[in-house]
Amino acid sequence: MSESKVLIIGMSDTGEAIPAASGRISTQAGTATEIFEKSVDNPKNPALIGKITRSGHNSVLEHTVYNMAFENVSVFCEQFIIEFRLASFTVKSRRYVDFADAGFYTPSGLEGEAAELYDGSMRSFFADYSRLLELGIPKEDARFVLPYGRDSNFFCTANARELLRMIDSM
Repeated sequence: MSESKVLIIGMSDTGEAIPAASGRISTQAGTATEIFEKSVDNPKNPALIGKITRSGHNSVLEHTVYNMAFENVSVFCEQFIIEFRLASFTVKSRRYVDFADAGFYTPSGLEGEAAELYDGSMRSFFADYSRLLELGIPKEDARFVLPYGRDSNFFCTANARELLRMIDSM
């Protein structure tokens, strides 16, 4: 079983400057670029962003974007993330990629007969998938026998507000 993980592989290069500037724009004089320039490397940014978000104005967080790589997570996790339509995602296609050796998630706490039953069922699904491919069934049709607990790998980009909503929902 492969280790599940999520890695932040990129993010906005302006960090907290744009969220802080967007918080300042409604209360300070000046153009958007002037306010942004005052917000670059401003030590007051974290306190301002905290004050704004505690007041329920989380839209300022939408200006910071994170790029994440999800590795060997369950399809349930994949589908959960996809429900957040304000995030962008790209999954490994079950139409084009052979998933015979994808691996699968095993819930912790399974022991004895329960572990054997689960493992046998999962291996049977993958064996059926492989056999369907051998019989000439296209991957896009054979994929429907793959279990929901199989490993998934995908990319996701979400703004900080949506990412916090995902984490809160988890």
